[in-house]
Amino acid sequence: MKIIIYGNNMSAMGAAGVLARTGNTVYLPISSHDLDSRRISVTEPGLRGLLQSQFDSGRLRSYDPQHPPTEADIHWLNLESNAYDKAASIVADVASRHEGRLLFINQSIFGIGSTSRLNAVLGNDEQRTVVYIPDSLRGGRALESFIHPDQLVIGSDSQWAISRITAMARVLMGTNQRIRIMSSQEAEFATLALNGMLAMRLSYINELANLADNMGIDIETVRDTIAGDARIGKHFLNPGCGFGGEKFSDHLLLFSDFLKEKRRSSLLRTVIDINERQKETLFRKLWRHFQGNLKGCKVAIWGASYKPGTADIHNAPSLATIDACMAQGVEVRVHDPLALQNLAEYYRNAENLVLCSTPEQAADGADALLLVTEWPEYGMRDFDRIVSNMRRPLLLDGRNVYDPGEMQDYGFHYHGIGRKAV
Repeated sequence: MKIIIYGNNMSAMGAAGVLARTGNTVYLPISSHDLDSRRISVTEPGLRGLLQSQFDSGRLRSYDPQHPPTEADIHWLNLESNAYDKAASIVADVASRHEGRLLFINQSIFGIGSTSRLNAVLGNDEQRTVVYIPDSLRGGRALESFIHPDQLVIGSDSQWAISRITAMARVLMGTNQRIRIMSSQEAEFATLALNGMLAMRLSYINELANLADNMGIDIETVRDTIAGDARIGKHFLNPGCGFGGEKFSDHLLLFSDFLKEKRRSSLLRTVIDINERQKETLFRKLWRHFQGNLKGCKVAIWGASYKPGTADIHNAPSLATIDACMAQGVEVRVHDPLALQNLAEYYRNAENLVLCSTPEQAADGADALLLVTEWPEYGMRDFDRIVSNMRRPLLLDGRNVYDPGEMQDYGFHYHGIGRKAV
């Protein structure tokens, strides 16, 4: 098939790479040169190599965004959440130059009802239609999650489009795929509601952890008890120093505004506010430990990306911690397996920021070590050496990765998120 993809974000590039690899001719508004010159940020492990190999094969081809091709089997919309007008313009332009059947797949989330509005541009024709399919890509495992999503949601009332997409899904994903078919508005609602539910679980466990901190209770015993109830389960119940990610945050804000408009509900706005405060929790612990006197301090930060497995730092908790430390004149020494280049671009010319090639280099001479992102690389280090080379061995564990007793045996002064001191 010939597929034209509109957009150059991670989801658009991930879809382009996988669709080209499975034999389709795919057009993308970036070139191989853009990848080589790094004019396009690729934060997902393995994605740059996949795209390059598909450009080399000829199955993936670039086009000028000002002059996209018009003839295609599928037009794939993967734009940012604030780009509805651009999407409507693309749909109208393609429709004006294309006769007969026309299929758009919309993986952009512009709000509930937006795909129906795009279909209105096409005259609500059953065989000239826009289908909403939620973006299932997850940072750190984008390619795997595209091919093997938990479920494939198809939002459409067009039987012709549904049949065509399910046939394509069987080729891409196999016959065991769980497919859920509903209206586009129901699919958009479900997508935003799902993200809201995940955010509420995360913020709730963080609120409990903060309360446990004040009461001298270990949140891990509380969390294990909650997770042990089959009605609740263990997923997204790990306390920490906040969540991030561009798309996840955008979806929460979009749904929060929708709930406020339709129901006058501030529930999700409260969840978002809790998370923003949670991003400051490690700095508050640092501030209290040094009684507000951080002059001349060096702080090591392990992990800058918003989650392990990606170089993406959009809305990452590390940014709030780095900003607060640098505002106090603290020298911030950061290590991350993938995100240092993005961090360097974000903090261009920052005087108090040192990017380190190893975790040990970041910790050398530091007054405190802050674990912000739970990369597996940080799980088992030579902590005897790290403690001996730190100026003051304070460890603030923002993800409750370490056992408090074990870290204290190494010589650390340990604080987690809601962890009870030994």
